[in-house]
Amino acid sequence: MPARHNELPLNEKSLNAVIDAMSAVTLCLTQILSPEQRERFGRDLVTMADIAGRKGKLELTSILLDLRAAVKAREEEIEAAETEAARLG
Repeated sequence: MPARHNELPLNEKSLNAVIDAMSAVTLCLTQILSPEQRERFGRDLVTMADIAGRKGKLELTSILLDLRAAVKAREEEIEAAETEAARLG
């Protein structure tokens, strides 16, 4: 195993790991935000993706949209769990 991040090979596996790590950090950070702040954060990610796309930065566009999708999916999981808890409650 490489001792440092700069020793990782630049390939599909390492790039996917970077995206997964970014998603995990994003999810952790958004959990401390209010629902309104999370919505704003999501809109900002979409806006940044749109700007990147217009500049021809398709990889960045894809990553930003993937992060937004991960946050949105997590929000939906939380809402479903809260609804279920209230129903059983």
